[in-house]
Amino acid sequence: MSILDKYGIKEVCDVTFYTLDSQGNPDVPVLYLDTLKVSGIEQTAEQTEARGGMGNPVLLIWDFGKEINVNMEDALFSMKSLEIAYGGTAVEGTLANSKITVKRTIPLAGLTEAPEFITLPDKKKYAITNPKYFPSDVAGGDTTFNPGVHEFLVTDIVVKGNQLNLGAKSFADTYYVVGDTFARNSITGKDEPFQLVFPKAKMLNEQTFELSADGDPAVFNFAMRLMRPTDGIMMKLIKYELGS
Repeated sequence: MSILDKYGIKEVCDVTFYTLDSQGNPDVPVLYLDTLKVSGIEQTAEQTEARGGMGNPVLLIWDFGKEINVNMEDALFSMKSLEIAYGGTAVEGTLANSKITVKRTIPLAGLTEAPEFITLPDKKKYAITNPKYFPSDVAGGDTTFNPGVHEFLVTDIVVKGNQLNLGAKSFADTYYVVGDTFARNSITGKDEPFQLVFPKAKMLNEQTFELSADGDPAVFNFAMRLMRPTDGIMMKLIKYELGS
């Protein structure tokens, strides 16, 4: 490694999350992100100082309280990425075990008979079960359709899908995180592999999920705070050459 070696870096990382084993080592890969828009690292620290003498200048400075925060924005999401970001529990359901149920509201304007099916965006018809009709003076809605009175119905539909459950005691976990990107050699103009390693990254629980009718699509945030592992190395930046 020469002090004259210089590199430029621009590309976002492809990131893999691993669970930690009982020794704090990477164990099972649980998430792979290759659609990130931004991946950034911010390091901060506190200082205290000794002053004295004529003019009371700074004589010594002590650094302490180092913090390293990592922020990522993903253009896409998966149920697994939401599970890790929000610290919830994902449940997979099929029509056979009827685990996933969604509630849908259906307008009834112009109808003279109660509908038996609902057509969803997949163009398939789904049976309406246990419908409740509104407006109603009965708590929970009427069970029989009255044309001209009821304006909409609410029904549960059993579907195949995935569900993320977030409870009051659900919090994001800690992972071993690896990010792979490229650094461009200023002399050769060629890209060389560059890796960021976060041995003990705690996912932060502050999340914002924004949906908008216009503007850019929603992005999904992964904010992490790096902790001190047993060997004391909070982050590794590795520039390496393949075939060496």
